[in-house]
Amino acid sequence: MSDASKDADTILVGESVNITATVANIGSSGGAATIEYRVNRTTRASERVVLDAGSSVERTRAIEFDTPGTYSITVRSGPERSAGNVSVKPAIVETTRPDPNTRQLRIRAGTVSTNDPYELNVSGPTNQSFAVQSWTVNPSQQAFTQDVTEYTDPGAAGIPVPSGDDASVFGVVTASSSDGVEPSSMQFTVDRATLQSAGITASDVRVYHRVNESWEAAETSVVSEQPDHVVYEVDTRGASAYAIGRIEPSFTVTRTSVVSEQASDGHRVSIRGTVKNDGSASGTYDAQMLVDGEVVNETSVTVPPETEQTVTLSTVMTTPGQYQIGFSGIEAGEVRVTESQLQTSGDGGAEPEAEPTGTESAVQTEPAVDGDGGFGPLPATVMGISTVLILGGLLGALLLFGLVIVILRRGGSRNDSGFEL
Repeated sequence: MSDASKDADTILVGESVNITATVANIGSSGGAATIEYRVNRTTRASERVVLDAGSSVERTRAIEFDTPGTYSITVRSGPERSAGNVSVKPAIVETTRPDPNTRQLRIRAGTVSTNDPYELNVSGPTNQSFAVQSWTVNPSQQAFTQDVTEYTDPGAAGIPVPSGDDASVFGVVTASSSDGVEPSSMQFTVDRATLQSAGITASDVRVYHRVNESWEAAETSVVSEQPDHVVYEVDTRGASAYAIGRIEPSFTVTRTSVVSEQASDGHRVSIRGTVKNDGSASGTYDAQMLVDGEVVNETSVTVPPETEQTVTLSTVMTTPGQYQIGFSGIEAGEVRVTESQLQTSGDGGAEPEAEPTGTESAVQTEPAVDGDGGFGPLPATVMGISTVLILGGLLGALLLFGLVIVILRRGGSRNDSGFEL
């Protein structure tokens, strides 16, 4: 045996390594020899070769490995020679595109049956502002290949990345879709100088999933804090693009309206506000109804990016007066509640539903009309005079007017018959 070699140092489970043996006949006559290909001192394959005197022959044999581990490879034909060690892994990470702003990682998994996630450590530079440290996947088939690309320049990712006052993104990761594999989690590091430059504390950093043209925050935790960088871990299931940094919603109130109506227990005042999120991430808006500057009702609503949500809040007034109505600090209008309105509402009168319209603040201080188009309930007073007295006077005047008409008609009939008046 004159030489032994192999063509790979690291392979995946289910793959083969090619072992090459060189046998030389240094004798003066021809003969035959047996070549043994051995793994951890155990013969895995053998073959017979015939050599003429003073000749040599080279043979290659592929040896497959089905179990992860490190194996010693030797070849024997008389003297035993070592071909070195081969490392067999369930999955490996290869860097296929290294440059200052972009690093592409190719993740390959072998044909090993397992229900456990594959956690792959990523070796790479430690002096970058942002770097993937490990990538974990949940395989649903035995073999797969996945490309993971890390961008320290978010603008190079080729996807819309939030920017401006409401976003500070200093890293993007994309993962190619691959049948049978789903990202599970990712660990990454962020340089402390980058956090300080962006004005972000370590606990403010989040990973955002790219989902349906928007960015949704994922649960992100601090694994460890080092003097020059912070290590994070995040759940990466459900998406193929991830932004690292801080993305906040941007809320504006675009419309408000106020409606006043009778209620069985007083006088109900409702305020409706339309909230728009101009940011790139969903957020929760805390809406408040204020009466004369005091919060009387509140609720929370989730507003997706680039959408609007309408919130309606109400309260019941039991004391007459002039009230300033506000929506989350924005003055929406005034409502006047009179003693007569409170008295009228106490008899269980109509409780119409009023729908505010328009884009400007609207104030309605009288009860809304009934849904069938009628006149609605009459007020208790008109210009300070009782409504009952006014109606009685009008009825008496109508009766007197009718009596005068009857007398005049009778007088006219007698004159036509020849009687003198």
